[in-house]
Amino acid sequence: MTPSKTSTGPSVPTPVSAFVDVDNTLVKGASIYMFAIEAWKSGFIKWHHVIPALFQQRYFIRKGETSKRITSTRERAQALVAGHSEADFNQVAEIAWRRSIAPKVFDDMLVRLQEHLSHGDQVWLLTASPQALASVMARDLRLTGAIGTTVEVVDGAFTGNIEGEMLHGPKKAEAATELADRLGAKLEDCYAYSDSAADIPLLELVGHPSAVNPDAGLLAHAEQRHWPIIWPEETKKNKRRRS
Repeated sequence: MTPSKTSTGPSVPTPVSAFVDVDNTLVKGASIYMFAIEAWKSGFIKWHHVIPALFQQRYFIRKGETSKRITSTRERAQALVAGHSEADFNQVAEIAWRRSIAPKVFDDMLVRLQEHLSHGDQVWLLTASPQALASVMARDLRLTGAIGTTVEVVDGAFTGNIEGEMLHGPKKAEAATELADRLGAKLEDCYAYSDSAADIPLLELVGHPSAVNPDAGLLAHAEQRHWPIIWPEETKKNKRRRS
């Protein structure tokens, strides 16, 4: 008697994810600084909180991020949100996205992410910016989701404490690893996009890394590793203006 064949059905494709940094990768500048300006306009914070943000934004666009500045940003952000309600913060996040951050999205990077989605890939934002702000970005850009820095909330108000650690540097690589494991994705099939040498651990993790608008450290590393280097059109225009 010939044994019957078991039908296994069509094979299910392995999920593919694209992990995307936000500041200077998807958006020109630092989203948290743009949030600070809109927070002042909305009465959420005082003007003396905004002045450092303006200088930090200018430096960030020209030079990129450093660990020292990330620590400074973390401490300032903790002080800004402490005592404020989560509902008020979310409202300001919506305003900041619409007025200041969305107009700064690199169009050619957005097209690239939409191509990922059209191919059935998942697209996740990984950012040191607050989770609430990152979620607004992902929602309005119709991406799969976002993982950001989580600030502790007690009785509907922010305490000023960060839950865990800021999602920066190696922590992004850890988040990508955990997410890929949860989704059943193979990291060698996944993509990552970033502008910063701080995200080299994330870029080294995946099979398809790309340096976008890279700072000096990442540019040197990407050239050595023969990674694709992407210069958004807006970045090219600025370089031509300065030359």
